[in-house]
Amino acid sequence: MQHEITKAMNVTLKLPDETVREARHLAIDEHTSLSALVAQLLEERLKQRAARPRQTLAEAMRLPDAPDWFYEKEFPLPDRSESKHREFSFEPDAP
Repeated sequence: MQHEITKAMNVTLKLPDETVREARHLAIDEHTSLSALVAQLLEERLKQRAARPRQTLAEAMRLPDAPDWFYEKEFPLPDRSESKHREFSFEPDAP
């Protein structure tokens, strides 16, 4: 498969020597460049990721061993307008 790059950005990667050697041979076997091979592999991985359902933050933070009742109550945060105003100063307290 010939990979066409219409707009490209140069990127410097630090990879193990053996990995690069094997990747170059794979690219040659597939009649493509190393850059095109890496781009193809990244695009495939990104497509797989995009195909997975996205989780909300609450779903991602859900504790696997917590019982269901743990998530049934909501804990509303207090409204800031209801809190008492406290004076604050960067000056040291007077003796």
